[in-house]
Formats: sequence, structure tokens, C-alpha cells
Amino acid sequence: MRIAFMFIAVFFTFEPTEPVNRSMTLHDFHYSRLNLDWSEESSTWQAILRVFTDDLEEALSRQHGMPVSWKLGDDREHGKANESIEAYTVEHWQLLNSEDAAIPWQFVGKEVDFDLTFIYLETDSMGFMPNLTFTSDGFFELFSDQVNEISVNAQGNSHRIWLTSEDPAEPLFPASHD
Repeated sequence: MRIAFMFIAVFFTFEPTEPVNRSMTLHDFHYSRLNLDWSEESSTWQAILRVFTDDLEEALSRQHGMPVSWKLGDDREHGKANESIEAYTVEHWQLLNSEDAAIPWQFVGKEVDFDLTFIYLETDSMGFMPNLTFTSDGFFELFSDQVNEISVNAQGNSHRIWLTSEDPAEPLFPASHD
């Protein structure tokens, strides 16, 4: 009985010597997915970015240079959450024209579903351009194994692009696309 008590006392009072970053340990894989759709009606690119909420909160804190209690999706959500999410996403998920200039995103909003956050983006109205590049280094500052998948849907065609720290940019359409 005495051994059991000692075990319980040690187990429940043990504190690690190094601080534990719980947001960095909640899942084993590091992945985002952006669905990118061309809208013929509005002549815009529309995007839904799906990310892990804890990864986003950690990236936003790093962007601000200090830990911030974002509480995304909570009634107590930080007042600068949307502004910070917009700044982070438009910097790290970019659609580039043929001169490698970023096509501006409009932040439409976000939805938080506990461990996932959905971020909605849209370009201004523009003509369809097949020679675009997509680049993303989102969360690369957090994880060396981060993968950012881009699912492209335009003019009846769809395909996927996989972006990693070794290959963070790819043409939006294969060379054979007309």
C-alpha cells in the first residue's frame, strides 16, 4: 500500500524540467489542405484552407514573437485573431502570376471546429490565367515534415499539388493544360 501511495504521489506531482508545448504534441502528422476552386460566375479563385487549430495558434504566436492565448473558436477569442490569421495565411499560401507576383487574397472569414480551423479566401475578379504558380511555406517554421496539399479545381479539371519544405512551389496546372 505504501509503494502504491508513493507511486501516485510521484506520478501526480512530477513536473518535467523542460517546458512542454502541448500544441506541438497533439498530433503526429503535420498537414494542411487548401481547396482551390475557379468560379466561372465571379471570375475569382476561391479557397478553403483547413488547418489544425493548435498549429495555427502556435504559428500566430510565433508571428507575434510571443505566446498569445488565441482561444480560437471560443467566446474569449483574442480580439486580433481574424487580423492575425489573415496576415499569416496571405503571407504563407500564395497564388503567383507569371511574373511571380502574389495575387492578393481577400480574407472572407473562418470557422473553428475544435481541432480544425477552416479559413476562407477569395481573389478579386480576374481573367482566367493558366500559367499560375502556387507556393506555400505555411507551418514550415514549426515542423520539418509539414505537407501542404493544394486541391485545384478549374474548368472541369482537378488535380492535387503537394508542397513541402524541399519543394514549396508548383505550377498550378501541368504543362499540358490548355
